Amino acid sequence: MEFYPTDDLRTSEILLRLDRTCEAQPEKNWVPAYYFSICLLDGTKIGQCDLRIGHNDRLYIGGNIGYGIDEAYRGHRYAAKACGLLLRQARKHGMEYVIITCDPDNRASSRTIELAGGKYLETIAVPEWHNMYDEGYRQVRVYRFDLAEVQAGSGINDRETVKAQYKTAEKLDIRISIHSRYSTNKQGFGNWIASHYDIRDGMSVLELGCGTGDMWTGKQETIRRCSRLVLSDFSEGMLEKAKETLRGYEGIEYRVIDIQDIPFKDGEFDLVIANMMLYHVPDLQKGLREVRRVLKENGTFCCATFGEHGMMEYISGLFSAGSNPGGSGSSFTLQNGGEKLRTVFHDVRELRYEDSLEVTDVEDMVDYIKSLTGMSELRKLPREEIRPVLEANMRSGILHVPKEYGMFIAR
Repeated sequence: MEFYPTDDLRTSEILLRLDRTCEAQPEKNWVPAYYFSICLLDGTKIGQCDLRIGHNDRLYIGGNIGYGIDEAYRGHRYAAKACGLLLRQARKHGMEYVIITCDPDNRASSRTIELAGGKYLETIAVPEWHNMYDEGYRQVRVYRFDLAEVQAGSGINDRETVKAQYKTAEKLDIRISIHSRYSTNKQGFGNWIASHYDIRDGMSVLELGCGTGDMWTGKQETIRRCSRLVLSDFSEGMLEKAKETLRGYEGIEYRVIDIQDIPFKDGEFDLVIANMMLYHVPDLQKGLREVRRVLKENGTFCCATFGEHGMMEYISGLFSAGSNPGGSGSSFTLQNGGEKLRTVFHDVRELRYEDSLEVTDVEDMVDYIKSLTGMSELRKLPREEIRPVLEANMRSGILHVPKEYGMFIAR
């Protein structure tokens, strides 16, 4: 078997340093494998991991991936991040899925696997013929990673991809700018969303994925009504931008938060907000359950998103006869979001925002396309190839772009 390069197996915090590879040993039912040291970016070794390529009965018990973090470096989710990188390597080999197992009593390991995106299948007895039986294991929890769904390292809902995309506000500013310049509905999507919050005196409010914080500019009176307002984002860089945007505004807490692991007690908030971000969440159901957990009994969850027949579909159709290169982030849209919310909330209402773009300068639309992470194939095209296609679809100097946006209010 060919072993592929591993130089790209790094995040903004860790890297995997290849120690050795091992060819398959059919007589022992062993598959080809990579063995890595998990290191900080300065080269400090903090643990080890391995990836086994292929599937058989032995691997269903032992798993395709093994990992361990040295005790001094635990508590930073380095193991989950290393697993994400190994999934990226598995994809190079054309693997459709990966199995990871752990001891049922090892809650820390289970949590690592779940954070990395694993789906629990079953708890199974370890057979006597397996080497793990001799090591004292009697049961294992079995998790499966469907690589097309997890999209580790490349997808719209991959943790590291999202973190890189929103490390600074530059790309988000580009996307906000095109809407502010060319939208036909002059109310503004942000103002429309905020008009449905119904924030009353003394309410505690948490926003997840606050971005640049622009939604709160000019809303000092609303902020003063809150007994507590927490603005949070997965990206530290984006949160710094929000602090800058809202400098001088009093009564706001800022926190780096992952919706899948919200660091608050049960029932702390009257209102939780998550706009234009749920399609980025690797384990959406886990994130929604966390939102429900921190809401008070009669609390409200407001979440805005886009539809499947708006800008992305239109732009994709211009270049690829209707297909959507790279995907549109369809894990949470106006079409399927209500159904997903109803698995956690009993009362879900959908609202639609009528709008479109009338673009007069195609360079702005080229910038917009280049800022999109999801449409990877289209972003690879040179600007000189994108621009003529857009210009050919202008009518009387205007490129008419449909938009499909809205929000859900869940209780």
